[in-house]
Amino acid sequence: MRHPVTICIVDDDDGVRSSLENYLRAAGMNVCTFGSAEIFLASPCSTTADCLVTDLHMPGLDGLGLQRELNRIGRRFPVVVMTAFPAAAARMACARLGAAAFLEKPIDPDALLDRLEAILP
Repeated sequence: MRHPVTICIVDDDDGVRSSLENYLRAAGMNVCTFGSAEIFLASPCSTTADCLVTDLHMPGLDGLGLQRELNRIGRRFPVVVMTAFPAAAARMACARLGAAAFLEKPIDPDALLDRLEAILP
């Protein structure tokens, strides 16, 4: 994986965002965090990110809606979806929209880093 890559994290849980940000920064990545999909989409990072890590269930635009919007506007980069509720239907919906990974919360940061290294050039 080339360094430094920019990973955007979208999650309405401050603790999840903070812990993943700290871990990925320590691994040498640039990290931008957002408390909602809407804030992410309004930011310049939505056009410069190398990868998105997003929660599936959030108020407002959820992880599926965010993937749909990124597809609609032609933004193609790996999307990793996290959820505490890993239903098969949600996994399939994310895969149909092009998600590169579907991970269960609580997130194992080492497993996330391994997945990121596998999907990023």
